[in-house]
Parts: sequence; structure tokens; C-alpha cells
Amino acid sequence: MNSNPLTPSAAAPVSDASAGPAPDQFRNPFSALTWVLLGCALALAASACALWVDLPLAVWIKQSVSEGVNESFEWIGELGESGPYIGVALAFYVIGLVGLARGWRNPVRMSYASMARGSLLMLSTLAVGGLVVLVLKRSVARARPELFFEKGIYGVGESFSRAQLYNSFPSSHTYAAFAVAVVLGILAPRWRWVFLLLAALVAMSRLVNLDHYLSDVMTAAGIAVLVGHVLAPRVLGASYQWPLRAPWRWWKK
Repeated sequence: MNSNPLTPSAAAPVSDASAGPAPDQFRNPFSALTWVLLGCALALAASACALWVDLPLAVWIKQSVSEGVNESFEWIGELGESGPYIGVALAFYVIGLVGLARGWRNPVRMSYASMARGSLLMLSTLAVGGLVVLVLKRSVARARPELFFEKGIYGVGESFSRAQLYNSFPSSHTYAAFAVAVVLGILAPRWRWVFLLLAALVAMSRLVNLDHYLSDVMTAAGIAVLVGHVLAPRVLGASYQWPLRAPWRWWKK
């Protein structure tokens, strides 16, 4: 008899065989070495942008973008707020665990196991990458474009000082948008480019609104792609059963 309501019973198989082909068959598209090389290439590209592209581009945007366009992109930038995504993913995760444990019939064309795994991938990608972004923001302490246009400051400040407007690198809104896009693209590959296009619009909004420099959004997007694909096999893979257990039982075998 199952004493834990959030642990699937024998009647509710945990092999995730019904979770659909995408989770069970997901494999990382690149080897570990390829990911390292891509990361190095991104770091070099971001460094080059910081030296030669970021500031001229920001100045051009400041001189060229109209107030109407700026306000329109303000609305688009709201899609980079992570709070709503976390709330929805958390709700789906709880429903997935409870539905799986109780053997409910899912009214949508998705198993509760797939629901739990997919929503947990979303939560873990936002959390893990969000922590990386936060550490980089505090340690790099890059001045935002606003400081350049108001005081002529372009560069970095004192690490971990929490000085206002010294947290430009990388862009947290861009990270959240690309994290969501990458996860949804993994779960629904046919719509991958639609999700990535929406995320790219959020990244563009951070540039147009002069909240960030180009290298800030490039790096954030790259971190999201890396974190999402590193975590996906460990959350979606049928050989990993911990995502189908309640959080306080993740480390139990």
C-alpha cells in the first residue's frame, strides 16, 4: 500500500512509458566538447562586442529609435518577467505529481508524467540559470547603458557592491525568455523557432529600451540554451525517476 500521496503507486507506472516520444527520446544535440567550444566562441563574441560593438550600437539606438517604438518594445519586454512562468510551471508540476499518484485520467493529450517532467525542466532551468545570471551580475558589475548616457560611465564597477545600475551583464529578462523558449522548444520541437523568435524579440526590447548592451543579451541567451540542454536529459529521461517523486523524496532511492 502506498502511504505517500505524492509517490506514484503500483497502479500508476513510473517508467514514463506513456510520456510521449519527446521526453523519452531526448538526446543532447552536441557532445560535451562541442558545448565547451560553443561556450568559448560565445565568450569571444561577447568580448568583441563589449570592446567594439556595444557602445556604438547603443548610441545609434539612442539617436534613431522613436518614442513610439520604444514604448512598444516596453510591452514586449514584459514577456521576460520570470514570475508568471514560474507560477504556471509550479502549478503544472503539482498537478502532474498528484494526477500521476492518484491515477487520474488527463483530459489533455499528455500524460501526467510528461506534465511533471516538462514543468520541472522549466522550473529547474529558470532556477539554475537564474542563479548563474545573478552571480555574474554581481561579480561583473557592469554599468547599464543609462549610466553612460547620464554620466558617461562605460565599464564595470566594484564586484558584489550592489551599486545601483551596475548589474547589466547578463540580461535576466533575456535569460528568462530564452530559458522558457528553449524548454518549450525541447518539449514541442515543431514550434521551436516560434518560441525562439519570441525570445529574440524580448532580447531586442532590452536593446531598444537601452536596458542592456548587445553582449548582455547574447550571453544570457547562450546561458539559457546551455542550461536547458544540459538539464533536459536528466529531467526528461525515462531512466531518471526522481522528477516523478515529491521534492522531499528526490534523493531517496
